[in-house]
Amino acid sequence: MQWPHPARRSVLFSLVSAAAIGSRARARTPSASDEHRPAIKALAFDGFTLLDPRPVGAAVSRMVPDKGAQLAAAWANKLFALSWLETSAGRYSGFTAIAEAALTFSAEAMDVDLTPQQKRALVEVYGELPAWPDTAATLAALREAGVRLAFLSNLGADMLQANMRGNGLDRWMDPPLSTDRVRAFKPSPRAYAMAPQHFGLPREEIGFVAFGGWDALGAKWFGYRTAWINRLGVTEETLTPHPDASARDLSAIAALRAL
Repeated sequence: MQWPHPARRSVLFSLVSAAAIGSRARARTPSASDEHRPAIKALAFDGFTLLDPRPVGAAVSRMVPDKGAQLAAAWANKLFALSWLETSAGRYSGFTAIAEAALTFSAEAMDVDLTPQQKRALVEVYGELPAWPDTAATLAALREAGVRLAFLSNLGADMLQANMRGNGLDRWMDPPLSTDRVRAFKPSPRAYAMAPQHFGLPREEIGFVAFGGWDALGAKWFGYRTAWINRLGVTEETLTPHPDASARDLSAIAALRAL
């Protein structure tokens, strides 16, 4: 593997140092065509690459001690299923509505009795998430390098704004690109198309940073260079193309920008 151009190399090393929490980034082998690719001038982030979603499951377990882990898993699976169902059908209720619908379904299926107030409180945790430990240093280094940054997420606009303010991310990031804008959840191409429209850049100059393997695949299908931040160490999707870079932390961004 060839070393990147010296100008990109210094950014690579600074980002790895800033973001490192013990994982090693894996990148595809550079090809001759990479020499002619434009530099990445902006990055679009899925929400959970920078925000830790695990407090949602912890809140479920506190509220339902005997079935918390099972309910949290069932809720997450149903939430994804409803988002894909709505997008396939050309409908859009927004994240809060489908999150509550998914929680209601999952609780009833497991014979768990939740009040409307309890359900609302659990959904609201999505707007109170902490940042991952490597988030601040990585975003600061990227902005110092002149890269524009924004969320591109299925979370509602209000939730994204609250999380940005709560973690101080608005110091570095543009206003969030919620799927509320286009009324279509990822992996709809309409959702991914928000970034070129917002940044005023062609997709070739935008990198996408995914939390889920399915999201990395959707972004690649759309045409983005993509880093997969596999925080939870899940199995990679078997459909192709594969992400350009991957790691358990944000060091994958440095590997992506070096290609």
